[in-house]
Amino acid sequence: MLRIGLTGPTGSGKSTVTALMRRWGGVAILDADTIAHEVNNSPACTAAIAAAFPGTCLPDGTIDRKALGTIVFSRPEELSRLVGITFPLILAECEARMDAAEAAGCRACVLDAPTLFESGGDKLCDVIVSVVTPREERLRRVLERDGITRKAAEARMSNQHEDEYYTRRSHFVITNSSDLAHLEKEVERCRRFLCL
Repeated sequence: MLRIGLTGPTGSGKSTVTALMRRWGGVAILDADTIAHEVNNSPACTAAIAAAFPGTCLPDGTIDRKALGTIVFSRPEELSRLVGITFPLILAECEARMDAAEAAGCRACVLDAPTLFESGGDKLCDVIVSVVTPREERLRRVLERDGITRKAAEARMSNQHEDEYYTRRSHFVITNSSDLAHLEKEVERCRRFLCL
């Protein structure tokens, strides 16, 4: 089974690309954000976070995300410590789901992960595909999708890497700079590249 890592900055159109890839047939799509949410709320992860960050566990056994955020977003070393706990658990779950897709007979599995490189998720993949879009178009999409102010959207985007970060690490680049018909052609070009 071909293991494909799909990444790119916010607003680039990864969700639309995965929807188009679903049409290929025999391809499993894994959403790393959804998996991360599930893992971060699991008893094992909650216990590890509570042990590493005393005072962040609520009486019901869940993590006080606000208190944790206050700690980790004010000190980079604390954020690194949190990521050191969560990323390995998330990657292990992603790998288990990829293995399950292979056991189910899928010919390919796409791991859609915005932080594919930062998390080390690229090491789970045979090939990396990035989706890039001009910055102004990404900004327009984020504003439309998330209903936030331009200032908030620009702040979110400024915390992410520029296109080159993704393109120089990828085997294939999908440029999402026009309409859906153009994107469909790009995704088809990717399918041919991957021999799927």
